[in-house]
Amino acid sequence: MANKLFASSFLQETLYPSISTPRSVSFSNGVTMTLLQRGVLQVSPPVVRDSCKHIVLSSAVHGNETAPIELLDELVRLISEQKLTPEHPLLFVIAHPQSILEETRFIETNLNRLFGHQHYPDSLELTIACNLKEQIKQFWQDTAIQSRWHLDMHCSIRASKHYTFAISPQSSYPTRDKEFVSFMLQGGIEALLLSEEASSTFSWFSASEWGAQAATFELGQVAQLGCNDPQKLTSFSQALMELIQLNPDQQHEETQDSSMIFYQVHESIYRENEQFELCFDDALANFSHFGLGEPLAKDGQRVLTMPIEQGRVVFPNANVERSQRAALIVKPCATHYVDKQLKVCD
Repeated sequence: MANKLFASSFLQETLYPSISTPRSVSFSNGVTMTLLQRGVLQVSPPVVRDSCKHIVLSSAVHGNETAPIELLDELVRLISEQKLTPEHPLLFVIAHPQSILEETRFIETNLNRLFGHQHYPDSLELTIACNLKEQIKQFWQDTAIQSRWHLDMHCSIRASKHYTFAISPQSSYPTRDKEFVSFMLQGGIEALLLSEEASSTFSWFSASEWGAQAATFELGQVAQLGCNDPQKLTSFSQALMELIQLNPDQQHEETQDSSMIFYQVHESIYRENEQFELCFDDALANFSHFGLGEPLAKDGQRVLTMPIEQGRVVFPNANVERSQRAALIVKPCATHYVDKQLKVCD
């Protein structure tokens, strides 16, 4: 297989490994692909400049969230066929192949709750999380902090009033750069949630530990592999290809006309008891509005109600493990830029 890294595709090689790793191939356009391990592919541009971004593109942190997996697999195909020439170092991640094969969110525990500082019980997902942290370290060490970008791509369990949206995690670093938000706008991201609550997600790890421009991107709804409509993510896919090919000495074009809606995360609801249920239908869409004082959930003997005016509920899930987040409470907010960093207006 001269000048070819995969017998079929990155995704198929991830699901059904057939070659030893690490393994590299270089193309006539100067691009090098290195399969570091199962599900982790590094792509190096012809020339790495000081002005390059170092971009992590991750999917399958939850194995049944398949649209991003297909999107990344297509990008790798275009690069391997030399139809797309990246100008920046890229790290492609298909995080949890076992859960993809079993068409489930996770095997033992939620992988996207294992990137914090606390001690976690041993599990398959904890092994994956520790490995991903090491892969990030190897990719970003000795890089400029402003060069680090991480797009962690997911799909929502339930329908959403915003088909695409992103969550910007808490960080003490300036991780809400105007160029990063402009990329979201160009990619058709309909809403951006701004969180100031410490978390344990993959994107929080990148933003908090590495100062990366990082976010969790929700791209549509959960579906089986092969059952996604790529046309619904055309804007995002196109923006991603333009980002990858952007001359490192140019900044991503700033999008001025914004139809994006901004939300501030007010608080999280956590499941504390074995007896836990939501006070609304499973079909209720993300970002549904509740009035002040309306019941949201029953946690043991406690009734949890909407604590704010104009509150919306995002990611409601009664089936989370105890002590994990069962919903986010958000509210619309106005924003502005201070020193090219997105801020919530007082």
